[in-house]
Amino acid sequence: MFWSLRGRLTALAALGGAGILVALAVILLSSERTAGERELRRRVDEMAQIADQLIAQGGIQRFSGMVVRADSARPEALSAATGRLLAALPGYVIVADAARPLYLSASVASLGTRDRETLLQAVTGVFGPDRPAAFVQLEAARLYVRVRFSTDSTARDPLRIAVGMPAEGLSLVRLDGFASSLVAIPLLILGSALIAFSVLGTELRPLERLARQLEAIQHGRSLHRRVAIEGDAEEVDRLAETINAMLDRLETSFASLRRFTADASHELKTPLTVLRANLERAMQQPNVPAEQLAPLEDALANTARMADLVDSLLTLARADEGRFDLHREPVAMEPLVAEMLETATILGEPAGITIRALGSEPVTVSGDADRLRQLLLNIVTNAIKYTPRGGTVSIGLERRGDQAAVTIDDTGVGIASVDVPFIFERFWRADRARVRGERGGLGLGLSIAEWIAQAHGGTITVASRIGRGTTFTVQLPLLREGDSAPT
Repeated sequence: MFWSLRGRLTALAALGGAGILVALAVILLSSERTAGERELRRRVDEMAQIADQLIAQGGIQRFSGMVVRADSARPEALSAATGRLLAALPGYVIVADAARPLYLSASVASLGTRDRETLLQAVTGVFGPDRPAAFVQLEAARLYVRVRFSTDSTARDPLRIAVGMPAEGLSLVRLDGFASSLVAIPLLILGSALIAFSVLGTELRPLERLARQLEAIQHGRSLHRRVAIEGDAEEVDRLAETINAMLDRLETSFASLRRFTADASHELKTPLTVLRANLERAMQQPNVPAEQLAPLEDALANTARMADLVDSLLTLARADEGRFDLHREPVAMEPLVAEMLETATILGEPAGITIRALGSEPVTVSGDADRLRQLLLNIVTNAIKYTPRGGTVSIGLERRGDQAAVTIDDTGVGIASVDVPFIFERFWRADRARVRGERGGLGLGLSIAEWIAQAHGGTITVASRIGRGTTFTVQLPLLREGDSAPT
């Protein structure tokens, strides 16, 4: 089912939907990240501006007396009042001049030594008027830092006011959003696959009906039939019209070929009959020289062969055109099989082939006795022809359910498995290396046998192995009680 057109299209639809969902999720997460980064920049800029205003609200003179030296091991701090105002700001706040820090918020003071030194070096050495903001990667966190430079004519160095906030929410794949995506995306893919499978089943149903109609035409060999034009699917209707046009041309070509074969075979029958009679008459003349008798016998054999070929071609041509009537009547298969055993014994005796009966059951079928006799004779002749001297040909009859089964088994040369599907084709022989006259086959006997079996509603099956022989099984429907045998 998966490798059908419906399965492949469903898989493609599911993959396409998955790709769209993944791309949409990436776009949404990226947009959310961009919006979060924009919001982070805005908040940091606002905090930096507020810090700058808090420090500058009293003017630069307020620094006189505001710098206290509480501990020589710690950096100089601003006055307690200014420190309390700056401590109310969220995030990481640093106030420094070009050489040293003047104020560190509690968040900065709580950092590890390495992270604190990294942040201070970035504020005092990396940032400048041409690069006032950037992301700083610490071991503890990733910060977005904004530095404002407060300059005054009385100040020796510009004052650096740095505000930083963690960029924790800016990851493209966040656990809270990514976990829900891992659950939602497979469910959406499965849902889209089910919907696509259902929709494709509906849309492809006209193609399935078209395929069934073509199979019926092919199996029934009914070139006169045409596929239906549904009218609800433009592409399928156009395909059906093209197929019907092709069937028209095929039917015309095959009809012309069958008529030619039938007409040619019919016209050849009379001259061949006359030629055969003249050759037989010439061979029966007294005092025929020995050097002339051999060519006459060869000509007579070839004429008989040509007559058989023409008769077989005429039979198949009429069968193809449906002009060959079967005179159906109740036929007892047991006497027919017994007759085949006697004929096979006569044919196999010169070749040293043993004919053996496998058993027989009294069964009756509805059919044409002459054609059924021809069917069995063609298979028996073929079995004897390809069984070497000392081999065995076995013939049996049994009932299999509502079928009469005739089995013809030989110990001959066998047929390769790759050749078995072709043995019923006309003029086809599995043993192509031999010349035509070595075994005397025409390549039409099995084709005629298959047609007769199918005309009676039966089948022929073949089982064969190289060097181990071949088994032909002919199955025909039994004549049930109360059934008539139509003509």
